[in-house]
Order: sequence, then C-alpha cells, then structure tokens
Amino acid sequence: MPTREQKFASPIGPLVDWTRTVHGIGDLHAGAIPADRLETVLEDLAALPTPALHLQIGDATEDGTPAQDSVARAWLGRLPGPHRTVLGNHDLRGRSADEWALAYGPPTKNFTTELGFVRIIAVGPDRNHPWERAGLLSPATLGWLDRELGRTQQDCWIACHWPLFGTVLGDPRKLFTSAMSGFHVEPDAELRALLARHRNAKAWLSGHTHSPLNAPGLVARARLTGRRTMLSVNLSALVGVGKTRDRDAAPRSVYLTHRPHAVELRFRDHQARTWVRVGGKRVVRVPA
Repeated sequence: MPTREQKFASPIGPLVDWTRTVHGIGDLHAGAIPADRLETVLEDLAALPTPALHLQIGDATEDGTPAQDSVARAWLGRLPGPHRTVLGNHDLRGRSADEWALAYGPPTKNFTTELGFVRIIAVGPDRNHPWERAGLLSPATLGWLDRELGRTQQDCWIACHWPLFGTVLGDPRKLFTSAMSGFHVEPDAELRALLARHRNAKAWLSGHTHSPLNAPGLVARARLTGRRTMLSVNLSALVGVGKTRDRDAAPRSVYLTHRPHAVELRFRDHQARTWVRVGGKRVVRVPA
C-alpha cells in the first residue's frame, strides 16, 4: 500500500502521487524577499508530503551577491527533499554563468536531473546579455539541448528561466508578459524547430514574468514548428507578483505530477495552507 509520503488524499481531485511530483518554485529574489515570507512557505511545506524534487526556476537572488547566495542556499537547503535551481537574469548581475554554477552546485548552467519518471533539462544564457537579448541561448547551448533530448526516449521537461514567446500573457500595464522584449527565450524560431524534432520534449517550465496564477497562458500549449505543440507552464514568483511585486498577495507555487501521457497541475497558497482553483479547476490535467 502507498504511504502518506507517496500518495496524499485531499480535496483536490485524484490522489497525488508524490513520488512522481515536481514542486515548481518561482522567482525567489533573496535579498529582496522578506524573511517572514520565506518562513511562511517553509512552514506550509513541512506539513505536506515530500515531492520527488523542488525545482526553483531561477532568480534565486536579487543581485547575485555572495551574501544573497548564502540566504538563497540556506533556504533551499531547508526544503523537505532534494532541490535544484536554474540560472536567472538577476543571478547574473556582476558575475558569469560559471561563477553562478560554482555557487549553486551544477557543473555548468546547462545540466540534467534524472528522476526516473521524467528527465529535467536545465538551460540558460552564457552571460548577462543586453536586456532585449536577455534570454538568448547560444548555438552551443542549443546543440547541447538537441543532443540531450536525443539521448533518451524518456519524457523530458525543459527548465529555463525565460518563457517561450507568446505563452504567459496578461495586462501589460500591470504584468510582465512573454510578449515583451527581454521576457522570452531566444532564438525563437530555431528553438521551436529544435523542440519539434523531439517527441519526448514534453514541457517547458519557466519563471521570470512574476505572473499571478490567474494570468492568461500560465498553463498553455506552445506551438512549435509544424503541427507539434508542447506544454508550457510558468511557475509564478514567491517574491511577489506583477510589475510592482505585490507582496500582499499570498506566496503561491505550482505542483506538477507526471502521469502517462499527461501532467496534472495543482496550485498551492502557502499563506492559507490550502490548494486553490485556477480557471475554476482544482486539478488542471493537460495532455503531454
């Protein structure tokens, strides 16, 4: 029989298989996020079963300083279960991608995490490019991603701080969106053609836009080259949502459960310590 750590009965639809669940943590911004906000999240997580992985989607720090790294690493180290973090634009302030990797553990900014049920492939830019090209993946990174997707038939989720163009949207007066310069991954056409070649490229996980959970396209089907599509999920932001980082809004995050040919998404309000409906649904089940 499954243990509580494996499956958790709750009012959110089907049982959650925690052994096949990735907890998606949005932009953290240590150095800017209030300490009590970080504690609120940890206190709620302590009451939940342990997922297979906590995936922090970049911008672990506000300015990429050693002091902020220490705060971010300490918080990540208190998460119940294993964690990984990917490279964000704020993490590149004043340092190189290699220096970031040295601070956070992966051998480079591009790395893989094998979970058995899914393979996480993390990618990021080589350096802190000018804003309009902030999310530019180099030819070397695109080649590496192509090879890593081709190494296996296993389902792969690509983790990148920058969303795909035209996915997560919203009112540009209040929200950052993936249609804005500097807020989507580049080069768009080459990347979509690459992803379309690999049937096992199942999902693109991103952050960067600080989007609320009700933002249009937070969960979307991204059109690739030809008739192919893939799941796109934005992981919101713990530091606060919107252009002004509304810290009065409760810290929320996204849980992704891998199922055969589908992904189940559940959304957690860590302040109220409850699951919340998004789009009127407690569980968003998306073919993948």
